[in-house]
Amino acid sequence: MTAPYVLEDGSDIAVVGGGPTGSFFSIFALKMARIVGKEIRVTIYEPKDFTKDGPLGCNRCGGIISELLVQTLAVEGITLPESLVQRGINSYKLHTGHGSVYIATPAHEKTIATVYRGGGPKGIIGRGKESFDNFLLSLAKKEGAVHCRERIDRIEYGGNRPVLFSKGKKMQEPDLVVGAMGVKSGTSALFEDMGFGYRRPETVTAAIAEISMDSTIISEHFGHSVNLFLLPVKGIKFAAMIPKGTYVTLCILGRNLDRDIMNEFINHIVVRNAMPAAAHTIACRCLPKMNISAPQKPFADRVVMCGDAGSTRLFKDGMGAAYIMGKAAAKAAVFHGVSNAHFEKEYYPVYKSLITDNRFGKMLFEATDLLKHNSVLTKSMLEVVQREQSGKDDQRRLSSILWDMFTGNERYRNIFYRGVNIPLFLRLLKEIPLSLIRRAA
Repeated sequence: MTAPYVLEDGSDIAVVGGGPTGSFFSIFALKMARIVGKEIRVTIYEPKDFTKDGPLGCNRCGGIISELLVQTLAVEGITLPESLVQRGINSYKLHTGHGSVYIATPAHEKTIATVYRGGGPKGIIGRGKESFDNFLLSLAKKEGAVHCRERIDRIEYGGNRPVLFSKGKKMQEPDLVVGAMGVKSGTSALFEDMGFGYRRPETVTAAIAEISMDSTIISEHFGHSVNLFLLPVKGIKFAAMIPKGTYVTLCILGRNLDRDIMNEFINHIVVRNAMPAAAHTIACRCLPKMNISAPQKPFADRVVMCGDAGSTRLFKDGMGAAYIMGKAAAKAAVFHGVSNAHFEKEYYPVYKSLITDNRFGKMLFEATDLLKHNSVLTKSMLEVVQREQSGKDDQRRLSSILWDMFTGNERYRNIFYRGVNIPLFLRLLKEIPLSLIRRAA
């Protein structure tokens, strides 16, 4: 007799969303099923074509893969091909209203990768480049997943199982449905309508633009550095210029941004000075939604939410969070079961850990807000980082904190506790009188 809510040979899983979370879930679910000697069927419903450049394949993402994720994927046997990586990153150039400073990777390696989630701006595909989402989806298909391009437009419970529909046609009645779509996609509303208590998370509006430049100019001007901006522009937390092949991706993060704020930022004197003198054009721009909270009820019997529609990292490393949550959901489903109780015990602790970590992230970003609006603190920070980068301070505490915070290479909690450091505070305080003297002069 088959145990209730346990996946067996021939069990069907429907994954709604073929982005990183959906693909990671599918890859690991199929691998884990084989480990325990089970044959399961995974169908990924994703209507978007990630082989198409321009809006049809765009996934509205800055496209940075952290050092930690690059290394973790390598351990999993997933190596990023050269056709996928637009540029390796070995440093950040931090710009403020009172000066700039370079922050080199602590590992002194180009292990951060810049990619396009989807096909990228118009004209990218066909130049020997590949999208990250298409790469992962292809890996999932190699593991045995089936990609269905139908858009799911209704999900109901029928006979204690989810039933998926598209254009009035019943598509599937799986043993488990995984919600791995975007945070504000129309599909995420379907899970609210199922009535198990799921509510889409709170979001803010970010801003992304693709700036077209000659590849030689990008290499000469930006090199292997992301330009990071901490400027006292209302509503903006921080912004980054991410060099790629023939484009620089401008990613502005904050609360409820609009085109006016984007234009104000682009025209800021510090931003203009950071740009090359050569001609460039804004090829496209968008205002995507970003998750800043997490639903209290992300699962039910035979249903689990993960990725942007569930719990993800605040502002940074969304692809790293996709890996963590996709794998955690797969592990719970395959090794334990697909009931509400199974997910509560095996999945929710990982889900909640990101929520807890994001609370520390909020405190860190509040600290950077305070810093960038205070000229004395900003100058003190720049002086300390400059001393660390010049080799006058071998410990490089502040440099490593800023590096990990803005690359997503470390948990916010760990960064926070590293920041609560008396020697570091003393060095910052030591620089304040010098900053005041220079300001008076």
